[in-house]
Amino acid sequence: MSETLPHLASSGVAASRSPRWRVWWRLARPFSLTAAVVPIAVGTAVAVADGTFYSFALFGAMLLASILIQIATNMFNEYYDFKRGLDNQDTVGIAGAIVRERTAPLAVFGAAIGCFVVALGLGLLIVARTDPMVFVVGTACALAGYLYTGGPLPVAYTPLGEIEVFVFMGPVMVGLAYFIQAGALSSPALWASAPIACLVAAILLGNNIRDIVADRRAGRSTLPIVFGKTGAVVIYTILIGAAFVATVLATLARQLPVTVLAGLVTAPLALRLIRLYGTSEGPEQLDAGVRGSAALHGRFGLLFALGIWVGPLVPSIG
Repeated sequence: MSETLPHLASSGVAASRSPRWRVWWRLARPFSLTAAVVPIAVGTAVAVADGTFYSFALFGAMLLASILIQIATNMFNEYYDFKRGLDNQDTVGIAGAIVRERTAPLAVFGAAIGCFVVALGLGLLIVARTDPMVFVVGTACALAGYLYTGGPLPVAYTPLGEIEVFVFMGPVMVGLAYFIQAGALSSPALWASAPIACLVAAILLGNNIRDIVADRRAGRSTLPIVFGKTGAVVIYTILIGAAFVATVLATLARQLPVTVLAGLVTAPLALRLIRLYGTSEGPEQLDAGVRGSAALHGRFGLLFALGIWVGPLVPSIG
C-alpha cells in the first residue's frame, strides 16, 4: 500500500523520474556509508595487529550489519524529514527523494525496517559466537539511529546530534568491532576510536552548517543554530584538528604504530574543507563540504586502519 502525495500534483514536478534503482541508491546515501565501514575496519585492524583476530565471518557479519543500520538510519531520516515538512523541491543534497521522485513514504519506512530486521538477524548470528552484550550494544546503536530523526524527541532537532554520532560511531562501534574478535576491550582500540569519532562528528556538523537556514525554518536547534555559523565552523575546525592531534598522540603514547601517521596525508583536504566552510555561505556551495567531509573520513579512516594493520610488520622506532 502506498501513500498519496497530493501536494506534488500541483507542484510542477516533471513527469520524468530517475530509474527506481537509482532512487533507492540515493535513499541509501552511499557517500555516508563511510561512517559505517571505517569504524568496523579500524576496530578489526586493532585486533589483527594485536593477534586477537580470529574470524572473517564475524568481521563480514559485523560490517554488513553496520552498513544496513546506516542505510536504515538514512531512510528514517528521509521519511521523518518528509513527514515533518522539512524536505521540499529546493532541498539541497541527496535528501528529498520522496518529494522529487514521488517515492511512497511507507515504502521508504518499510525498507528501513527491513534493513533493521536483517541487521538484527546478523546480530543474533554474531551473538551466537561471542557474547550477549554484543546484542545489547548493537541494539543500542540501531535505536540511536532511529531516534536521530524518529520518535517524539528526535536528536536531529537538538544540538546533541554531533555528540551522538561521536559516541556511537566512534568508541562504541570501534570497540564493538574489536570486542567480537578479542572478547575484551583494549586501550589501543579506544585510542584508535578517537580520530574516527572526531571526523564522523565533523560530517554531521558540516551537514548541519549547510542546512542552517532550512533547519531554523523547521524549528530545529542544531549546533550551528545555537552557536551560529562562525561558531560552528570553529567547532568543525577543532574536530578536524583533534583527529590529527589524537593520531600523533596515540603514536607518542605507543598505543598505536607510527604507520597510522599515513592518515595525515589527508591534511590538505582537511584544510580545503575548513577554508570552504569559512568562506562559503549558500547551501549549494556548502554541499561540497558535506561530501568532502565524508571523503576525508573515508580516506583518513582507511589509511589509518591500514596503518594499524601493517604496524606489526614495521620495525619499531626508538
